[in-house]
Amino acid sequence: MPIARKEILKAAENMLERHGDDAVTQVDQRIAELGSRGQTEAEELWREIRKAVELLTSRSRDKTKH
Repeated sequence: MPIARKEILKAAENMLERHGDDAVTQVDQRIAELGSRGQTEAEELWREIRKAVELLTSRSRDKTKH
């Protein structure tokens, strides 16, 4: 069953709250762990979460520009 985009965004927000600037690194570590275990579906989910983290951080940077 596919994960809703809303849930992916919520997971990305949670990663940013927990890890701040280190969120992408933490997500990348999770992706690597899942890949090494052959958990391809979970790995793909975390790749989507990574995209959402990048999207949210780019939006955040855009808001700080004057």
